[in-house]
Amino acid sequence: MTEKMKKLFLLAFLAFGMTVNAGTIVANDDNDTETNTGGVKLDDDDNWKMHFYFGVDIPISAPDGVSFAPFRSWEIGWTVLQYDYTPKNAKTTLSAGLGFDWRNYTLSGHDKMFVKHNDVVGIIDRDAKVSELASRIHTLSLSLPLLVKQSFSKDFAVSLGAQLNWNVYSRINNFYELDDHEIDDRTKKIGERPITVDVLGMLHFGDFAVYCKYSPMSVLKKDKGPDFKSLAVGIYF
Repeated sequence: MTEKMKKLFLLAFLAFGMTVNAGTIVANDDNDTETNTGGVKLDDDDNWKMHFYFGVDIPISAPDGVSFAPFRSWEIGWTVLQYDYTPKNAKTTLSAGLGFDWRNYTLSGHDKMFVKHNDVVGIIDRDAKVSELASRIHTLSLSLPLLVKQSFSKDFAVSLGAQLNWNVYSRINNFYELDDHEIDDRTKKIGERPITVDVLGMLHFGDFAVYCKYSPMSVLKKDKGPDFKSLAVGIYF
């Protein structure tokens, strides 16, 4: 994904976020309880929705000598289509979606950088001539979230489930200054796992939710680079 595409994606994310629906209402015939489901409605029956999420990626279980910067590592997601099924007079909703998930993992400090050599990703010290170094791994996935949501009141619900990711793109991105020139050095095909599964949980408060996503599978294939996993925390609309 180019820098221009990332900016367009982020602008689209923000634009849709500002137009998020005030929340849809599902009536319970037995006790007249109303459940706010949030999201952007895509049909009159409230079954099809669009969602967005934005969070902080926290790489975990990294080997010794590999240190990441969580607050320079981000996740942006767009569930383009999600179908919600709620049985009549029930407070439980089953959901299946399809979307995109973009993540990056940034090394802490400015003295080390990712490199690919002989099809293996490693970490080396930066050249003394290089300054303002930022080194990160990017991934882009087609995502399939599968969720079970239990509503407890109009403004509170809990969701649990999994997200299946088909990782379609990855790269190393080293951005630095050299001889007063800004260099954006990119390396593709870095040995990412093609398929990964995340554990996903959310606490819903009215129109938005707080989510936590644990990725028990390493980002890179075995013997293709540093073995690290990730934990993401953020907001979901």
